[in-house]
Amino acid sequence: MIAFLRGEVVDQAIDRVVLDVRGVGYEVFVPVGTQGKLKPNEAGEVGVFVYTSVREDAIQLFGFHARDVKRVFEKIITVSGIGPKLGLSVMSSLEPAELVRAIESNDVAALTKISGVGKKTAQRLILELKSKIDDVAFDSLSPTATVGGALIEDLRSALGNLGYDDKMIEPIVAELGPKAEELGSLDDLLREAFKLMR
Repeated sequence: MIAFLRGEVVDQAIDRVVLDVRGVGYEVFVPVGTQGKLKPNEAGEVGVFVYTSVREDAIQLFGFHARDVKRVFEKIITVSGIGPKLGLSVMSSLEPAELVRAIESNDVAALTKISGVGKKTAQRLILELKSKIDDVAFDSLSPTATVGGALIEDLRSALGNLGYDDKMIEPIVAELGPKAEELGSLDDLLREAFKLMR
């Protein structure tokens, strides 16, 4: 399954982007407003955290600017009767923190303002998500954290591809996470990671 993509935006609409990843174009559906949160790196590439939806008739990619936004989406689509398209509509209508507030305060009215969400669906969202959505780290959703978050995800993937296991990777990721945006590139992060392994 595709979990993360980094590439150049070659086409976009209000609810989707097309990323050129080494010559392959991936159509990725995104919540409205996501394009403004995707910050290009020095090479002009953006990173998106991806949920891959596989059905008999289609494989679709849904992209998010931060890992915890993707996690909120994944929790939403566990609710009975809510598929990825409606989940994306929820994410387009409410910021993750607003959604959590609506769920915690049983605000059915706020949820029924979302296109495609009626009263029964709103009640199901509240009932089924109340115990699932409180572990999202909303500090990672700030605009300043998303660039570093994507770089850290690249670092985690690169170290895994080099054969390092999670026990070695996670302490390094925890150490370098706060410095990721300052370092600014995967190469610099890898250099720092290798120093920590000595």
